[in-house]
Amino acid sequence: MSTKTADDVIVQLAEHRLNWDRIENQIGAALHHRGPDDPPDHHMGPYVAVSSLSGSGGAAFAQHLGKALGWPVLGSEIVDLIAETFALDGAMLHRLDEAKANWVRDVLGDLMPHQVVNLDTYVHHLGKVMRLVALHGHVVLIGRGAHFFLPPARGLSLRLIASTDERVQRVSAREGVDEATARQHIDDVDRRRAHFAEHYFARDVGDPALYDLVLNRSRFTDEELVDLVLTACRRRGYET
Repeated sequence: MSTKTADDVIVQLAEHRLNWDRIENQIGAALHHRGPDDPPDHHMGPYVAVSSLSGSGGAAFAQHLGKALGWPVLGSEIVDLIAETFALDGAMLHRLDEAKANWVRDVLGDLMPHQVVNLDTYVHHLGKVMRLVALHGHVVLIGRGAHFFLPPARGLSLRLIASTDERVQRVSAREGVDEATARQHIDDVDRRRAHFAEHYFARDVGDPALYDLVLNRSRFTDEELVDLVLTACRRRGYET
């Protein structure tokens, strides 16, 4: 599957009745510290933020949910928008995503421009972009701590889980590695995500109280889980 460009995202979101000429300017202004003011919480949403354990298939589930809702789904595209603003190598920024702050300085050094020199700055930009996207609402956001940046009352926060064996098998098949390597990969990714949440938000990403729904992909089909989320959206009064 090809990676979507920022232009692809803008076209997709434009089809959902969003004024992206305006939001592009807002995002660029926010990232370059020219304003606008941080949007107020009550103007945001609705949104659905999908957090997941590594290997539980969060991105695939989010796409399924977005199709059912008729909402665009944004994950790595958020990083691409930041990369485009600063004319950065998108792959480089994706490597920064949810990594440890000191790793950025040690590995990238002077390769990044003055505006983005460490993960602290990147996370600051990430939060602004998340809130600007949520300002327009009707969007599904994948990972990247979206639920930490956004007001809980304006959307739904989901945590997707699955059994360790299932997650190992999924990563093994996806990456073409043995189960031991897949298990190590899962442990490493979950550890980085936990560090990200603890370091920047002083939260335990595995705390179920942080989420509106914790969904077990090993116990229910995606169709059943999507139905649960759609019901929750309707009860909240979100247009679906």
